[in-house]
Amino acid sequence: MRYIELGRSGLRVSKIGLGTWQIGSSEWGWNRGYSIDEVIKAIVRSHELGVNFIDTAEIYGGGVSEEVVGRAVREFRDEVVIATKVWPTHATYDGVLKACERSLRRLGVDVIDLYQVHWPNPLIPLSSTMRAMERLVEQGKVRTIGVSNFSAGMLRRAQECLKKEEIVSDQVKYNLVERGVERELLPYCEREGVALIAYSPLAQGFLTARYNVSNRPRDFVRRLNPLFDPSVMRRAGPLMELLREVASRHGAEPGQIALAWLIKRERVVAIPGAKRAEQVESNAGAAELELSEEEWAALSEAASRIDVGLWPLLKTPLRLLGI
Repeated sequence: MRYIELGRSGLRVSKIGLGTWQIGSSEWGWNRGYSIDEVIKAIVRSHELGVNFIDTAEIYGGGVSEEVVGRAVREFRDEVVIATKVWPTHATYDGVLKACERSLRRLGVDVIDLYQVHWPNPLIPLSSTMRAMERLVEQGKVRTIGVSNFSAGMLRRAQECLKKEEIVSDQVKYNLVERGVERELLPYCEREGVALIAYSPLAQGFLTARYNVSNRPRDFVRRLNPLFDPSVMRRAGPLMELLREVASRHGAEPGQIALAWLIKRERVVAIPGAKRAEQVESNAGAAELELSEEEWAALSEAASRIDVGLWPLLKTPLRLLGI
């Protein structure tokens, strides 16, 4: 496993972490397609493989995700970096303080290693939110401060609201086919030494190359995802073939290649989700792969040719009906 420092905090996290949106989330099939025992085994297995970074949020499963994460890491709490997030409706000064207390209780910990603002809230002054985040550090309840879904401009403004602390990370959607952050945010993070935490690093399974037009995922979340529209999946054929080709060359899986492409960037940490131990094993294995510059460039070029377009977005209601 490879590790990087979160900002200048001294906290080192694995380049492949573990995202836990799926824990407690009925939209992903919680307690139908997978169980609490399976996800606890997955978290324990991730620790065994050197994955020391676990990301959750108060909104995931209405707090169930935090509870399960806390239960799973109880025996090795000091060996993992726990990150959680405050929901934007709680972004007032008092709201942040109270939300943190609830997260601490659900996690069963004395301190949160990385506390993140989940989304910016334009109705609440950012200065109030960040002042509360800094107060939590002063109280010893939070070690480091992060944000999520913040643009480069918003990240800069959030940092300006802090008097003593530094924002160590920004968590955003980033993967081989969804690369908007490369225009401004990623260069900013690289210049400022801020870690970019990539959620949905496999594009909700799209980049595993397991799906095709006749075999699309049926869960609620991915029926909303335009990447799984038949027209997009057809256009993605050359990329999927290239992922399989590079994977074969490395004795790996296509999804591992997509993760290796992502974490080749120095400041990027990927947090793929996992419901079972075997998925954790696959994800963690990506940290051992080293793509050549030629492979990385070829994958980048093939992915850049995929244009989702407007029609798949407009068809979202039809996909919900299974059409």
